[in-house]
Amino acid sequence: MKNIITISFLLLIFLLFAGCSNYQESFTITGTVEEILVEEEMLVIKEYGGVDEGRKDGNVYEIPVDDVEKYNIGQKLEITVFSNTTADIWDLDYMKFDIKTVES
Repeated sequence: MKNIITISFLLLIFLLFAGCSNYQESFTITGTVEEILVEEEMLVIKEYGGVDEGRKDGNVYEIPVDDVEKYNIGQKLEITVFSNTTADIWDLDYMKFDIKTVES
């Protein structure tokens, strides 16, 4: 009986944590690595075709990464941004990123 209660409790905790991470896909950007911020573990990405969306030469984003050594200046990336808030803000506390290399 004790094992059933323990398993049920662990399952409930797992479902609670799974339900708390409501990240929804917000948008995808494609751009190049313009700068690598080693100490902050971030990439500075310049988006392709950002003329209509803001900056004349493309939008610029700072994207956190686990291993900056996997990336190079000028590398082309496709980044899918996931957010767990409905607010239209760029706040890394509410975001996750899926980064894929784009072949030239």
